[in-house]
Amino acid sequence: MKRMIHTLLLTIALATLARAQEPVAPCTDWLATVDEATQHIVLSWRPSPDTATLGYHICTGTPCLDYDTVFGRLDTTYVALDHSPLEAHTYRLHVFDTAYNVSSLTERFGNMVLHASQPDCESTVVASWSPYRGMPGGVAEYSLMMRLEPVDDDYRQYYRTDSSGTASFSYELPSWVTHVHVKVQARNRSGSLVSQSNVVSFERQTVDTAAFLEITHVAYDSLAGGVHMAFNIDTAYHSADHYTLWRSIDHRPWAVIDTGVWDSYTDRDINLFDSLYCYQLSVFDACGINEKFSPTACTVVPDPPQPEVFIPNIIILGDATNGSFLPLATGLAGDIYELTIYDRNGLQVFATTDPAEAWTPSSGFPQGAYVYVLRVRFATGIVQSYVGSVILVS
Repeated sequence: MKRMIHTLLLTIALATLARAQEPVAPCTDWLATVDEATQHIVLSWRPSPDTATLGYHICTGTPCLDYDTVFGRLDTTYVALDHSPLEAHTYRLHVFDTAYNVSSLTERFGNMVLHASQPDCESTVVASWSPYRGMPGGVAEYSLMMRLEPVDDDYRQYYRTDSSGTASFSYELPSWVTHVHVKVQARNRSGSLVSQSNVVSFERQTVDTAAFLEITHVAYDSLAGGVHMAFNIDTAYHSADHYTLWRSIDHRPWAVIDTGVWDSYTDRDINLFDSLYCYQLSVFDACGINEKFSPTACTVVPDPPQPEVFIPNIIILGDATNGSFLPLATGLAGDIYELTIYDRNGLQVFATTDPAEAWTPSSGFPQGAYVYVLRVRFATGIVQSYVGSVILVS
């Protein structure tokens, strides 16, 4: 019995010694990537085929310094929680078995670091990244991926280059983009390994735009002969040299009618045969890239009055009510009004171009018939002449 025990112990000792002399298989297919959800650097590798594997040792830096140990042959991922994905890190791995024999170290490998931004007063995304180091099988290509909100639901490839290409890219953002997300992927030549960089996200830069911009009042003013507006603008916003006032008539295309800085404004370029007048204010940001618009404000212009002329046919000298001759015309354009009065001999006794000026004959005028000639332009554009007589009595 004792001999059998001694034989068994000797067999175990010899097996352990033999095991200690066997080489340990090194790690294969190692990879450093950045987890998109957590933005942590994650190391991974293929499990050792050696069933006697006890674990894996990770070192970092140059020279390679102890970093951490992972126990278990099938536990082949490690999250480097205290390493920022915004900095480049170098890693190496080796395998150790139950006899604490170790394999050779892997090549140095590390994470890619992406830098991306939109420079002030530009609409271009500029991206550059550090090349992936130590990819098993070599890097075949880099793919720059972007998600442009609000249109893109997922990342799309915007640029691709092989390992010899330039690790940088610039892209002109469409005007509709509000948020940008960028990442880079490196793929090995067999296509089996893909490493991802950190994700860079930012809101498209607009560079201090006026905080509030509105038209608080808009209405047709018949006395002013135009549409009067009042504004509420951000007076603390000093980056704009001026604001722009836009107008759309009866749903036709918008057009600029003026630029400046106002508290109020009257648009006198009104055609009474149009109906709906709508207005907007706008101002550019400090870079002159993004334009901000106020809500639309509209008013209805009333139809022009129907042309009508009433001409009195008698004047009573000295009468306070009927002692003057004044045609009453409505719907005038205002640019043509000519009233002339002649006596029975054809001599001109009165003339005016003011629709509000009446002929009030004095007592020295003889009684009888006088001839008037009235020429006016109506808002319809028609020029009309009226000729007749008025009787002067005492």
